[in-house]
Amino acid sequence: MDFHPWKAMAAVVAFIVQICLSAKILEASLLDSDQIDKLPRQPEVSFQQFSGYITVDEKKERALFYYFVEAETDPGSKPLVLWLNGGPGCSSVGVGAISEHGPFRTSGDRLVKNEYSWNKGANMLYLETLAGVGFSYSINTSYYGGVDDEMTARDNLIFLQQWFVQFPECRSGDLFVTGESYAGNLS
Repeated sequence: MDFHPWKAMAAVVAFIVQICLSAKILEASLLDSDQIDKLPRQPEVSFQQFSGYITVDEKKERALFYYFVEAETDPGSKPLVLWLNGGPGCSSVGVGAISEHGPFRTSGDRLVKNEYSWNKGANMLYLETLAGVGFSYSINTSYYGGVDDEMTARDNLIFLQQWFVQFPECRSGDLFVTGESYAGNLS
């Protein structure tokens, strides 16, 4: 079987686009509107998936995108792992979820289960941080000239606080924060 890098990249892009299309950009996103019924060409799974945007500033000028995958079994008893990549061109969804330890891998034009997925033992929350990375954005383009670690940490904390409002069942368990690249910017 010949490996064609462009085919693998096309499959990854299609996966990311489908996750993004499954998200709803709403002021007060409802849990049901963020639920992903099934990604195209996805195998049957026993866990739920969600994606969406959470606005992180009072003026509603910045929103961070997330992809949340429940643990395969008994998600209520499993910890929550917040995965951060970040930095210019380093997407948590594109790198962490798709290329490393998310629930699926691409195989040609379809998705297959990732036998090494971290959602076998944890609820996985992939956050596209900072605004401007991946599908996260700022409507106010002046934001991009003043980004620093303090602002990123504040946005990440606000995101997490608001995300827990939508997913209160995840508040009571353990929380682990991990990642690579620009990870670790959470106050």
